[in-house]
Amino acid sequence: MKFRMRIGRLTSPFFVPLRRLVVWMDNKFGTCDHQLVLQPRTCYLKLPESPPTPKISELEKKISKDKANIVGLGMNEDQEP
Repeated sequence: MKFRMRIGRLTSPFFVPLRRLVVWMDNKFGTCDHQLVLQPRTCYLKLPESPPTPKISELEKKISKDKANIVGLGMNEDQEP
């Protein structure tokens, strides 16, 4: 038997009647008159605007990839770049 099922069998005799009691009391006495609502918060953290990044052409992208692949080319694993 799984641990979770054991815990459920152990705790259900206490919590199931308690949950039913709370639901019955809510229906009978109307204790829950309020509704939970999400409201947006104001953000007090002002981040500086970053400058726009320049557009890189496809050729520059390929050249930078080639440069990255050339670094360390022809070296053994023992040697430092």
